[in-house]
Amino acid sequence: MERILKGDAEAYRLIVERHQGRIFYLGLKFFHRLEEAEDFTQEVFLRAYERLGTYRGESPLAAWLYRLAFNLGVNRYRLKRRRLLEVGLEDAQLPDSREEPEREFLQKEASARVKQTLKELPGVYALTLKMAYFDGLSYPEISRITALPVNTIKSYIFRAKRLIRHLLKRHEKE
Repeated sequence: MERILKGDAEAYRLIVERHQGRIFYLGLKFFHRLEEAEDFTQEVFLRAYERLGTYRGESPLAAWLYRLAFNLGVNRYRLKRRRLLEVGLEDAQLPDSREEPEREFLQKEASARVKQTLKELPGVYALTLKMAYFDGLSYPEISRITALPVNTIKSYIFRAKRLIRHLLKRHEKE
């Protein structure tokens, strides 16, 4: 890391080469177009370079990069979706079903509760759970990204699910 912070472009190039495939694949999952995934990948590595000084080494570099990429992807996806909704609102027709708004509200409320509960999980639990369920990554893929053994990942995800159930029940009682 120190070599990169001192301006060693070759060392950073090696990091990019090692991790760009995974970041590009994540970009494809978010945006479904090669051009957008390429732009996304470039932006992730540009931001990673700019923020390299914030990397504390508490987790593997691959996990830090993936987390940065995931957050950027979510933000860009939301922004893109918001723009599409703003443009499409003028032509949109409201559904006739009277149950739809209630069902949509309940789904959004449940989703918000789960997202809030995810924030309460310890970092590695939340990260591995998100990678498995939100990104659809397999345990071996998560293992390659995080440099953790597959059985450790399985254990973290099991514990994370158990903890989420516990936290949701606790919030429900409150």
